[in-house]
Amino acid sequence: MGREHVYKYLSTETAREKYMDVHLRHIAPPSQKNPSDLFTLLTKLPVDRDTRNIPLLTWNHILNITRDFYKIVPSTEHNIVLLKQTRLEIPAHTHTYFELIYVLSGSSVQYINQNPETFSEGDFCILPPHAIHSQNSCPNGLAIKILVHPSTFTDICTGLLKGQDTLSHFLLDSIYNKNSEQYLLFRTGEDPEIRERILDMFEEMLSADVFTDRILTGMLITLLVKLSRHWQAAVESVPVKNVDHEILTFLQENYSTITLEELAAHLHYTVPYCSRYIKKLFGCTFSQLLNRIRFQNADLLLKNSGLTVNQISKMLGYENPENFMRAFKKKYQMTPSQYRDFYAESKKNDDPTKANAPSSTVQ
Repeated sequence: MGREHVYKYLSTETAREKYMDVHLRHIAPPSQKNPSDLFTLLTKLPVDRDTRNIPLLTWNHILNITRDFYKIVPSTEHNIVLLKQTRLEIPAHTHTYFELIYVLSGSSVQYINQNPETFSEGDFCILPPHAIHSQNSCPNGLAIKILVHPSTFTDICTGLLKGQDTLSHFLLDSIYNKNSEQYLLFRTGEDPEIRERILDMFEEMLSADVFTDRILTGMLITLLVKLSRHWQAAVESVPVKNVDHEILTFLQENYSTITLEELAAHLHYTVPYCSRYIKKLFGCTFSQLLNRIRFQNADLLLKNSGLTVNQISKMLGYENPENFMRAFKKKYQMTPSQYRDFYAESKKNDDPTKANAPSSTVQ
């Protein structure tokens, strides 16, 4: 498969797209219908609504679309998925995953958290989970979507969270702050390297097999690091606001021993003010935010290290391993050892549909 095939696929309307187009032309436009009906039609799965009464798309909806469009075997593992962006009008919705949009040609108008953005050729936008997103019809636009499960960054591409650049701060904030309304916009123009890397990823997706997800993971890391290296000065963080990334960075580096008093002292805040500030910024208490980070690291260590449960417990800051095991079972409905065995058995059987054990990130 070569680049010619990729361009042909991107510029040709598939049978599924033709069906959707004809179907929607004979009913009221999405903006005049119940949006959940449209997304149920697109994904072939019932669509729920979030606490804001916005249609909510989960990773299972995306996997269903992927298998339908690419005829991929259901057991094939996918934490990264590439799709051709539809040219239809898409009503307001939200999602539990990251959505990256790259415009190959033409333009389209997107609404992100009700902010209108006109995307043109070379624009690369990164939307966080829980962003409210809609799209005008764009008959002349051609774009690629890269959809990424949050665990890709927390379990696999952890290095991306440890940088001091805008992208690293954004990813860290998006994972742990569900109230964040920021999104990133790289206007890369005619940069041929960025374009070719994204087309390479799409080409890999078109011939997906059991190795594809691992290959796409490596390609995504390289793409994002290249964006940070060459486009750091031009990246737009929208809306611009002073989100204190220092809190998350400090907690990540000191989660085993940190206290609210120590964090307040580090920030030169009083303890009551620091507590209120965290609640306002992250929508949770200091203890709840710290537990999110600790369990995220527990998940990573149980899956990818040979450390004992007692050793992991101590690394996370639990003096008594029984307290860690009790808290873990309450959150995941299984003990740390059962969780590790479940994951190991699923990987051994090469059945990725079973490998999606409960995680502290949004599923």
